[in-house]
Amino acid sequence: MTEVLDFHKVEGLGNDFLLIDWRGQDGPLLADELSRLQAFAPQLCDRRRGIGADGLLVITPARDPTCEVAMIVINHDGSRPEMCGNGLRCVSLFLDVVAGLGTEITIETGAGPLRCVCVDESDTEGEVTIAMGPAIEYGPLQPQTAPGRVFQVFSTGNPHAITFVTSDEDPETLARSLGPAVELDPLFPDRTNVEFARIEEDGSITLWVWERGCGITEACGTGACATAAAAVRGGLAAAATALRVRLPGGWLEIKVPSNANESIIMTGPARLVFCGQLTLPSPDAGPF
Repeated sequence: MTEVLDFHKVEGLGNDFLLIDWRGQDGPLLADELSRLQAFAPQLCDRRRGIGADGLLVITPARDPTCEVAMIVINHDGSRPEMCGNGLRCVSLFLDVVAGLGTEITIETGAGPLRCVCVDESDTEGEVTIAMGPAIEYGPLQPQTAPGRVFQVFSTGNPHAITFVTSDEDPETLARSLGPAVELDPLFPDRTNVEFARIEEDGSITLWVWERGCGITEACGTGACATAAAAVRGGLAAAATALRVRLPGGWLEIKVPSNANESIIMTGPARLVFCGQLTLPSPDAGPF
């Protein structure tokens, strides 16, 4: 078992992670170590007693021959989401400026292989553009936990339930008050991310996300993509234009194609904050 864990702290729009480079591991040992990381994720991500993060990003060997590496995401609570858009930008920047794999790379994710391109990068930060794949629409639902509200359900690698609020409603207040219950609504047996979005006068979108397994988050890349797709398909925004989505941590630029089968394009920042080492407890030691 690995006792000393090398990590990088990374963030994209304030959505922060511990990035662990395990490209050299594979097979049963990798599976055991991933299970161990899941068990210790709440302690590692604890902002008072651990390092502090929204989740973990683990770079592993790719099984898909079209991809250079794979990315595995572990949430703050130890659960495993399919994808993380902000995390993928951070992994792409790390692989470029630290691992030296170049500015363009295809990464295997739970949502399939995704092509990432770093631009304007320095030793610690840069902008990353990702072809996120198409948004899959599942139609409107009315959760019993949010009476009177209709949510548009999409998948952009992860499940998202999106509702558009009126100009006099506060999406943050709604995300904090309704998000926890909607995440666990019986309509979503595997839980869901929950988005509260407001279309602004300038055409931009203000977005607050209650993230499955994390709670309120500074930013959510797949959520921004799903919300932009819902806005375009609902006639609230134009297709094939750069939509600006404002999250608590900052702005993402999302382009939704007019053809629903084509890939959504997301562009946003990523940053390498610091690196360090952590000695993990032995498997039978229990919590920190």
